[in-house]
Amino acid sequence: MDRLLLILADAGLELVPPEISRHPAVVNNAKRRGKKPKEVLLDVSLHYTAMKALKDRWKRGRPDIVHVSLLIAQDSLLNKLGRLETYIHTYQGKVIEISPEMVVPRNYIRFVGLAEQLLLVGRVPPDTEKPLAYIHGKPLRDLIKEKGVSKTFRLDDKAVAVKPRSLAKMIVEEEHPALIIGAFQHGDFSEEVESVEAEVYSIFDEPLPVWSVLSHVLALVTDELGVP
Repeated sequence: MDRLLLILADAGLELVPPEISRHPAVVNNAKRRGKKPKEVLLDVSLHYTAMKALKDRWKRGRPDIVHVSLLIAQDSLLNKLGRLETYIHTYQGKVIEISPEMVVPRNYIRFVGLAEQLLLVGRVPPDTEKPLAYIHGKPLRDLIKEKGVSKTFRLDDKAVAVKPRSLAKMIVEEEHPALIIGAFQHGDFSEEVESVEAEVYSIFDEPLPVWSVLSHVLALVTDELGVP
């Protein structure tokens, strides 16, 4: 394996959508932060009442899942060795490329500010030729094709379970594999994600938190590469 392309798919990372931007829960939270409602990150912990009528609400408003997942990916030994490429595919279909050099803020509030700037401007920092994160502007399938992925693996708790180490072995046998992991709390993958040709597995016979799956798989892939 040369590098692993990691895709955190259908992530609940988005700004407040127009249909709920006038809801009191959204307006009041935005005022406290000195921002317009459409400039703040959708967060179910803050906008729960506003999100009740929102389509696919169980998949949306969970930037915390992205935050923890990025901390795990960026701090992983695999990334430190230059053998990991991380992307976020959002619920709205945006593909965000994360530089291997990006240091994810440990503080969640700081991460929220960074994510809001990214979604508003399209890159962070906004005034550099080499951003640490930017919106790719291409559909997921085009990205995978462009990156020359040799085989795509997708984890889905509804698939037949395989031993995690067996999955890691299959991954490292590929020259440039991609791994798709859902970065949402509940529900199914979008049609866009499911349309990507992939071998689909689960690593346990019941659902696990995204960060648990991610940390376990990345550690096993690193181990299979023979990295001490």
